[in-house]
Amino acid sequence: MKKILFLTIVNACFLIHSYGQVNFGYKAGLNLSRVRNAPYNNFTTNLNFNTGALAKFKLDKNYFINVECLLSLKGFNSVLIPSGTIATSFSYLTLPILFEHKSSNKFYFQLGPELNYLVSAKMKNSTTDISVLDNYKKIDICLAGGIGYNLSKKIGLETRYIFGLSQINERPEIFGSQYNRTFQLNLLYWFK
Repeated sequence: MKKILFLTIVNACFLIHSYGQVNFGYKAGLNLSRVRNAPYNNFTTNLNFNTGALAKFKLDKNYFINVECLLSLKGFNSVLIPSGTIATSFSYLTLPILFEHKSSNKFYFQLGPELNYLVSAKMKNSTTDISVLDNYKKIDICLAGGIGYNLSKKIGLETRYIFGLSQINERPEIFGSQYNRTFQLNLLYWFK
């Protein structure tokens, strides 16, 4: 299943590239992330960052496909007794493929799927720093949507909300179903 999904994404990128112009760029920004836990919902927000490369494929005057390859740090804070507040952080390799509509010379809207691959997961507080990678699923499928503003031809700002569709916890029967929720604020730089 993973191989089929990967090959589909790669083929889509080549197909899109054959139809239009492409522009490459770089982005970096902040992640405000948390995990929604179905029975408890007692996790708080964690501040992290994301960074990576962009490719924008022009389909038409006002329509584009954005493909990004990012390192995105997500996570949440929780309280464990007697340990106190514990931060759980996830490092994901992220592949958003977003349909973009340019509504004016400055504003645009984006919507599409995001595929996340978990690289590391750590839990830490003042006395503990351990890997919890085995407690979480490697693949997280999300829906992403956002608004962007072009400050100039090379520099832009984006806000995006990423809604996790996949349950990420390996043992939901014990810890409850957990879903990633992330708000991003990014600065973009286009090479062309």
